[in-house]
Amino acid sequence: MKQIAVILVAVFALTLGVGIPLSEAMPLQKLVLKVEGVKGKSDIHRISKALLSMPGVKKVDPRIKRRWLIFKDYSTTRFVVEFEQGTLTSETLIQAVERSSHLTAIYKAKFVE
Repeated sequence: MKQIAVILVAVFALTLGVGIPLSEAMPLQKLVLKVEGVKGKSDIHRISKALLSMPGVKKVDPRIKRRWLIFKDYSTTRFVVEFEQGTLTSETLIQAVERSSHLTAIYKAKFVE
């Protein structure tokens, strides 16, 4: 009976990935993109969704400056993108942003940092 319990615990631990820290699985790389053509929250959502759909992208953090402490200045929008090192290039991320353009907003992205 003890052997069955030990086997079940071992199988359960393997399925959860116990013992392999997720942070060591693949080192993450950060990249900052400045995007022109953003006009509002829906554009932020559209671009974030396009970036997150890329294989290897783990996190997208949009940064929007404020004007006069109240109004958001979407003309200076930047996206901090964290992705698995070696899976993507800045060019593929820029292409993903620009492909998410639509009739009322055409996005132009460039690598900042």
